Amino acid sequence: MAYRMTRDALRMLDRFARKGKDAALIPPHHRPALQIIFDAVCLLLVPLAVGVGYLYGATYAWTMIAITAALWLIRELFVQDDHALVRIYGPFGRLRYLFERVFRDKYLQYFNETNTDGRPIPRIVRDYIYQKAHNVKSLSSFGTELASDDFGQPACRILHRNFPGEPAPASYGVAVGEKRAGVRPFLVKNSINISAMSYGSLNHKACEAMSLGAKDVAYVNTGEGGFGPHGAAGNETVFQIGTGKFGVGKTATAPDGKETRILDEGLLRDLTRNNANIKMIQIKITQGAKPGLGGHLPGDKVTPAIALVRKVPVGRSVASPPQHAEFIAATPRESVLAMFEFIDRVRALTELPVGIKLAFGRLDEIDLLAEAMAATGRGPDAIQVDGADGGTGAGHNLFLNYVGYGSAPESVAYLDRTLKRHKIRDRVSISASGKMFTPAHAALAFAAGADWVDTARGIMLALGCIQSLKCHTNECPTGIATNSPWRMHGINIPEKATRVHHYLRGFHEDLLLLTHVMGRSDPRDIQPGDVRVFAADGGLAEYFRTDRDAVALPASEWS
Repeated sequence: MAYRMTRDALRMLDRFARKGKDAALIPPHHRPALQIIFDAVCLLLVPLAVGVGYLYGATYAWTMIAITAALWLIRELFVQDDHALVRIYGPFGRLRYLFERVFRDKYLQYFNETNTDGRPIPRIVRDYIYQKAHNVKSLSSFGTELASDDFGQPACRILHRNFPGEPAPASYGVAVGEKRAGVRPFLVKNSINISAMSYGSLNHKACEAMSLGAKDVAYVNTGEGGFGPHGAAGNETVFQIGTGKFGVGKTATAPDGKETRILDEGLLRDLTRNNANIKMIQIKITQGAKPGLGGHLPGDKVTPAIALVRKVPVGRSVASPPQHAEFIAATPRESVLAMFEFIDRVRALTELPVGIKLAFGRLDEIDLLAEAMAATGRGPDAIQVDGADGGTGAGHNLFLNYVGYGSAPESVAYLDRTLKRHKIRDRVSISASGKMFTPAHAALAFAAGADWVDTARGIMLALGCIQSLKCHTNECPTGIATNSPWRMHGINIPEKATRVHHYLRGFHEDLLLLTHVMGRSDPRDIQPGDVRVFAADGGLAEYFRTDRDAVALPASEWS
C-alpha cells in the first residue's frame, strides 16, 4: 500500500490487536502518565516557590515560578492530549473552554444567538454530536428549544406508539449487491457511516483517527482523493472514484484537445486486490454542495504523501473535471448508457458492488436513469443521494446556496418511489447524505426510503470541529482541515478516534431506540406514518401531504 501510517496510529492498531477495540479506546478523563507527573511537579513547585522566596528572597521565588510556567507550557503544548486547541495555542486555547463553560450561556442569553440560531448546524445539534463523541448521555431539562424551522429541512416529529404490541428487538443490516452475479456482497452493519472527505481536504491525522474510530463499527468513504489513511486501520472502506480518478487514473487528452483524467484499469485492479478491506466502489457523479463542478487542489497542498496516494506529481496543482471523461456523450440517454458501461468495467475488474453518488437536479434525469436500469438490467448496486444542503471543504457560494433540487429526504423519497414504479427497488440500495447529524434526521431519511445514512460534517464535529467555517483557508483552528504542521500538532489520534467510535456507535444505538418506540424492528421499516412533518408556514402537516408536487414522500401506510 502506498500510504504509511503514523507511529501513533500504528500503536493504537497494535493495541486493538492485543486488547480488543473497546479496551484499547481512550477512557473519559484519561490522563497520560507523563501528564500526571507534570501536574504533580507543577503543583509542588508553586508552594515551594513561596517558601523559597520567604527564605532566600524574591529573585529565587520568581525563578522557580518561571520554571513552573515553562513546565506547564510544555505540559499544555506537548503532554496533554485531550484538547487539540490547547496543544496548538497553549494557554490561549484554554480561553475557548473557559468562555464555553463559564461565560457562553450568559453571553448568548443577553447578547447573541440562542442554541437554535447557529448555522449551518445549530448549537443544539452540535451538542448532541459532542455528547455522543465523548460518550456522555445527551440529557437536557425543562423542555425543547426547537421551533418548527430549527430542526432542518424538512423538520419533523417522531411519532411513538403508546400501544406497540410486542415489536421484536430492533436490529439492522443491509447486504449490497447480493442479487448481482460475479460480485462479493457488502454487508453494511451500521445505520450511519462516514461520508466522503478526501485526503487533502482533511490531513492524514484526521483521516487516521476516522479509520481507527470506524474499525469494526462502520465504513469510511475515501472521497475522491485516493486510498490513503482512510483504510489504514483495516476498517471497511468504500473507495470513491471521482472525475479526477485520483489513485486509479492517468492523464489523457480529451477530444477537444484539453487534458483530462481517465481510469487506469491496472491501478484499480491492484488496489482492490491488495486491500481486502475495500468492500465497495463508489463513482462520484455530483456533490450536493457543488453540483456540476469539479474540484481543485493547489500545488502547495500536493505534498509528497498526498501525491503518492493520488498518483499525481508533487507540488503541481490538480483538478477534477466537472464530468467523467468516459460519460461524455451527445445526449443524456447516451451518457447514462456510457455510465453503465463504466460501472460494468469497474465491477468486472474488482468483483465488488459498485454504487454512484449524485445530487438531484432535474427529476427527468432520475426518471431516465431508472428507465434505463429497468430496460437493461444494468446500473449501480447502490445510490448515495446527496442533498442540496450538503457540505464541502471549499465551494462557490452561489452553488452552496442556490443550486440543487432539495434536501436528502425529499430526493430519497422521489428515487425510492421511482425505482419501485419500475420494479427494480430490490436491486438497488439507497443511502442519504446531507445534514444527517442525529437519529431524528436519520429517521426522516429512513421514512423516505433510505437503507442507511452517511455523514461527513457529523464526523468532523465528533473529531473536534467547532464550525469556524475556515475549511477552505488551510487555517482550520482545530487542526482537522489543514496541512499546517503547527495546527495538526493539536490532534491526538487515539483520543479523536475514540470520539469517532462513540459517535458512530451511540448514534446507531439511539436510532434503534427510536425505531423501537415507533413499534418497528428495523430502521428500514420506518414509514411516513411514523413521522410528522412541519409545513413551510410552520404548522404541522399530516404526514407528508403538504407537498404540492407529491414528491416529498410516498403516501402513508394508513392511506
